[in-house]
Amino acid sequence: MPIRALCTICSDFFDHSRDVAAIHCGHTFHLQCLIQWFETAPSRTCPQCRIQVGKKAIINKLFFDLAQEEEGVLDAEFLKNELDSIRAQLSQKEREKRDSQAIIDTLRDTLEERNATVESLQNALNKTEMLCSTLKKQMKFLEQQQDETKQAREEARRLKSKMKTMEQIELLLQSQRSEVEEMIRDMGVGHSAVEQLAVYCVSLKKEYENLKEARKASGELADKLKKDLAASRSKLKAVYAELDQAKLELKSAQKDLQNADKEITSLRKKLMMLQETLNLPPVTSETVSRLVFESPAPVEMLNPRLHRPSLSDEIDLNATFDVDTPPAQTSSSQHGHPKKLCLERARSPVQDILKKIPKVSKQESQLSLGGQRCIGEPDEELAGAFPLFIRNAIRGQKQPNRTTADSRCSTDVVRIGFDGLGGRTKFIQPTDTAIIRPMPVKPKTKSKQKVRIKTVNSSSQPKLDTFLLQ
Repeated sequence: MPIRALCTICSDFFDHSRDVAAIHCGHTFHLQCLIQWFETAPSRTCPQCRIQVGKKAIINKLFFDLAQEEEGVLDAEFLKNELDSIRAQLSQKEREKRDSQAIIDTLRDTLEERNATVESLQNALNKTEMLCSTLKKQMKFLEQQQDETKQAREEARRLKSKMKTMEQIELLLQSQRSEVEEMIRDMGVGHSAVEQLAVYCVSLKKEYENLKEARKASGELADKLKKDLAASRSKLKAVYAELDQAKLELKSAQKDLQNADKEITSLRKKLMMLQETLNLPPVTSETVSRLVFESPAPVEMLNPRLHRPSLSDEIDLNATFDVDTPPAQTSSSQHGHPKKLCLERARSPVQDILKKIPKVSKQESQLSLGGQRCIGEPDEELAGAFPLFIRNAIRGQKQPNRTTADSRCSTDVVRIGFDGLGGRTKFIQPTDTAIIRPMPVKPKTKSKQKVRIKTVNSSSQPKLDTFLLQ
């Protein structure tokens, strides 16, 4: 609540928020305003009446008793005082703001100038650094060139002296005795002349040693080349000998080949004659054709034999093998393209047969498999030269024509069984057993018939000799 009095220094009303001081002359002021007045004034006088005021004559604080009803009421003077105070503060702040803005503008201008200066200095520094680096490189290059020049001069000087020495040495080597003596006389008798002569002597000695080593190396190389030449000649002789031997073997092989071709041609002719001679039914003819034209022969037509193992000398009797055999050809396949016969062995069953046929008379040597007997030799002797399946076919053809006609109409069954050696084989099981075992013409006793059957079976079955290793 403001008091109805004001401070003549700041023109603000007194209130209870700030201390009020008084002087002995009776004038009152704000204590802070009075202290500031005394500090800034040239003399300590009263701001109102201008009398001298001592330090002890100031009452620092006055106390006022305010009414209770006036404490909560806002007075116009108080509001005006506050408004003036705020305006004063605002004006002061604006003034400070203007001053600060002016300072900021000044500093900004200064900063821009400094930035421009710094940028120019930076550019100048960069240029200077580039110039320094360029100068350093040039200096380094010049130093290197200077070193190279020094080395080149030293090398040139050394090469000059060496060239001069070499020219003199060459002159010593190529000149006559009189020229050498004249050169030695021109050198003089001083210390340098002695050193020069020593150099010449050492050079001549080295040249002599080098020539000696070169001559020795040339001699060793010549000896080595002579030895190599002799070895090459011996190898060439051996190669020529081998070549002559190979030529002889080639001629012999060509002759053998021609003889083999002739023998094959003759055997083919004999084979054709044998085929024309043999009068077999279609099934047996097909079997013979397969035996003749298929190379190697079908597996089911080969006699089983024991073979030695390829990797060891022991034979495992418990081992089993799966043998793949080609299927039996039908009668319609006889007109196809048969394989050519490959005669790999010197003797074949056909050759054995041809050797057993006598050459005296063709009529006596004809063998009819249809039941007729040969003239001049027994049937078993000639038929024993054929394989087992041909003998069985011949034995079956010896029956009357009725049995042959019935066998043609019979339906045989192709079965697969074991061959007794751990493998498999294919065989034809005829439905009519009379083809394999013909009925006897004359009845005989059962005991004799059994003995005869056993005898025939034992003679027709393969023996152990046929299974031996080849």
